[in-house]
Amino acid sequence: MTEAASSLDETGHRLTRRGHELQVGIVPISHRVDGGHALVFGPATDGSPGVSDGCLVRIHSRCLYGDALRSDDCDCGPELDMAMDMIQREGAGVLIYLEQEGRGAGLINKARGLQTSERFDIDTFASYARLELSADSRSYESAARCLRDLGLTSVRLLTNNPEKVEPLERAGLTVTRVPLHTWPRSERARKYLQAKRRHRGHQIPRVLAVATVEHVEWERRARARVASLAIPVMTLPCALLGYFGVAAISAATGLVVLGLCMWPDLLGLHRSARRMRPAMRRPVDAVDPRHPHPERVEAFGDFSAPGEQRRVTPRRSGRRRNRTMAHAGADHADS
Repeated sequence: MTEAASSLDETGHRLTRRGHELQVGIVPISHRVDGGHALVFGPATDGSPGVSDGCLVRIHSRCLYGDALRSDDCDCGPELDMAMDMIQREGAGVLIYLEQEGRGAGLINKARGLQTSERFDIDTFASYARLELSADSRSYESAARCLRDLGLTSVRLLTNNPEKVEPLERAGLTVTRVPLHTWPRSERARKYLQAKRRHRGHQIPRVLAVATVEHVEWERRARARVASLAIPVMTLPCALLGYFGVAAISAATGLVVLGLCMWPDLLGLHRSARRMRPAMRRPVDAVDPRHPHPERVEAFGDFSAPGEQRRVTPRRSGRRRNRTMAHAGADHADS
């Protein structure tokens, strides 16, 4: 069992963030300058979280001001929040948190650089040069070795810094860079984004680097204003469409029911008309004088079936009556 796997077995536990639970384990990264810890998030397997190839990875350098104090003067805190949100949505990933405060210069030198920036109105890269400090002394070789120890061969790296991609590729990892863009929350943050883009080649969109805080606030206010206007404007058409839709459905249902109710009558009238039309065209050849209304028969003709002709015959009598009548006739003849 590797040292990373052993550490995950010993440290695996649940973490609740934003109302959802994650399984997390800790792997130490031993290095005098670029050491730290790797937080492995993923489904629990035998009590320890596991990750697979192609998972999200964030290599984050410690920033006390941005991460813990939630300073608006840099993008460190917002980048960490965005990276963790993406890892949490997928349910798995690796956060490598390196003790590289102040781009590897340490907290004291970082504070000196910020003081120099305020005094001479320059960015922190220029202030580090004035203090004879390295602009960026960080290394990511230890982070790459940690990822290899976790059994990964390919990762999706959450970063805007191309200098984090090269060490991982040299370690044999296949790296797909995933941009991590955040809006500046202050004028100092805007200037810092612009300086990282200009001095270190960070792949940050120009619109973020040159956007003023007033522009960002104006966009936020504009979106809120559009939303406040869109809600009542869209409510009325939706209500009207709903009303007319219900009215149309009710009318169609009534017509269908009415048609079903009247269909037998309409069908009977249609069949009677079909029977009457050919009879009205037949000539009147004979009229039954016993017809209750002989004048109507003469006017409209016989309503019998086509090709037939009503014959006027005397009503027949039964056998007994015929014999009686025959005997009576014979007796009358004899007399």
